[in-house]
Amino acid sequence: MPNGSLDRFIGKSEFLDWPTRYKILLGLASALVYLHEECGNPVVHRDVKPNNVMLDSDYNAHLGDFGLARLLENNGSVTTMIAGTPGYLAPVVSFMGRATPESDVYSFGMVVLELVCGRRTKEMMDENSLVDNVWRNYEKGALLECVDKMVEDKSEEEQVRRTLMVGLACLHPDYTLRPRMKKVVHIFMNPDEPLMNLPETRPIAVHLSFNSTSFSTSTTTDFGHSALGEIHTE
Repeated sequence: MPNGSLDRFIGKSEFLDWPTRYKILLGLASALVYLHEECGNPVVHRDVKPNNVMLDSDYNAHLGDFGLARLLENNGSVTTMIAGTPGYLAPVVSFMGRATPESDVYSFGMVVLELVCGRRTKEMMDENSLVDNVWRNYEKGALLECVDKMVEDKSEEEQVRRTLMVGLACLHPDYTLRPRMKKVVHIFMNPDEPLMNLPETRPIAVHLSFNSTSFSTSTTTDFGHSALGEIHTE
């Protein structure tokens, strides 16, 4: 691809204006809608990250590297060896190797934050991680303070704010509360599309309960728990 991967434009000297960043995120979201809902046999990519987002001469986004991709089974998930890139893995994937469309949504949320904020993520347990920083700004009503300083178009502030809120919703630790990618596309294409409801404070812990046939998750805002959660077996 003429413009390489999205990775070269995050936190580096290469510049992308806001309309181009928004176009890239819409293109990536549309690619995931195709994989999850429109391609006949649903596919989970399992490695959505800036390095795998290729940009053509017009900065259209193309999702590449399907080496970890898997066809979904009848129950809507696939369980394999834990694979993917640290920092982009949803908690359920990290614990159980269970990949679903919702785990791709989580990875997409991380890409959103990185591209809007202009910096790469750190490990989730790092108190200065990108996710922590964005949530802190959201909680104090100053979400736009974490936006990349190279994005100076004040006329697009509402679109930028909505995009960050989409990113946070995609990163919800409870996979059942993440939006589907089709909802994300609707939000990106329509400024009047209602946003997902976000909690007032960051949901921290993920409690997993599972046996040989099923598992469930719940979330809490108890900051005494681990940022990645706990596993309870039955």
